[in-house]
Amino acid sequence: MVRNRIIAAVILAGIFLAGCDNPRKSDAHLLVTQADMQMAQSEGFLVPDAMEVDYAENAAAARQAYRNALISLADYYSSVGNATKLQWANTELKTFDQMVQYRYLQPAEWVPENLTAMNSIEDADILYNEAIRLYRRAGGFLIITSEAKLRQSLGVFNEVIAQYPTSDKIDDSAYRAGLIYEHLKNYELAAVYYQRTFQWNETTPYPARFRAAKVMDQKLRMRKEALALYKLAVEKESRYVDNTEYANLRIQALSTPAVEEENIPPAEEFVPYEEAPTTDGQMVPLEDQSSEQ
Repeated sequence: MVRNRIIAAVILAGIFLAGCDNPRKSDAHLLVTQADMQMAQSEGFLVPDAMEVDYAENAAAARQAYRNALISLADYYSSVGNATKLQWANTELKTFDQMVQYRYLQPAEWVPENLTAMNSIEDADILYNEAIRLYRRAGGFLIITSEAKLRQSLGVFNEVIAQYPTSDKIDDSAYRAGLIYEHLKNYELAAVYYQRTFQWNETTPYPARFRAAKVMDQKLRMRKEALALYKLAVEKESRYVDNTEYANLRIQALSTPAVEEENIPPAEEFVPYEEAPTTDGQMVPLEDQSSEQ
């Protein structure tokens, strides 16, 4: 009997100790250091490292070299009159062109984070205004009426970033592209583009820090990174009162082990997705603002 009591006591002690080391509790208070805050502000999260960039660029170069080799081969067989092998080369080239080919790096991923949106460039403005026109015609997220035009506008926003990386429209383009990527459920890219928005323009009028935090928190479950961005949003985007209220709730939740996720209201109750403050502090829908803001 005594032996059984000792065994039971050991088991209860083990259960108690295991409970004290519950992963859910120990992972819940995500302490954010000054280095984390600096990372969130300057370098960002989910941004491709140098190795990924090299691999992606090598793959793209090899893909293009292969296509060029097929074209050269087809031209050769055409010049010597070998109809059979010409047909083979053309069939292989057609198959190659029909194959799914992913673009592994988007402009905001390979364009440096330390750019400054500062130069007024006429051609960039023209391109950006075209993207805005397509964006509005697509519905501007109020009610999406044309997915095709939405994707067209995304392509043009990316052109602005790729072709005019010092334009004062790159942060505007990054934010709009982030909204579109989020709508398309490409949350990783949405998070990168939101971060580029405030990295390229520290005083951007858009709630980019908050949106990056929300995507990482709710969609990607990157809670520590989200916590750093929520804190930046409270510090830098206080003009968005509703966002700040929600960010403070999430900061408390992510910093307090006892708070359950189910007790946190959904962000949609607080987030004015398509609003930006004017100089007098009034909130105006982004779609009603001039594209030359």
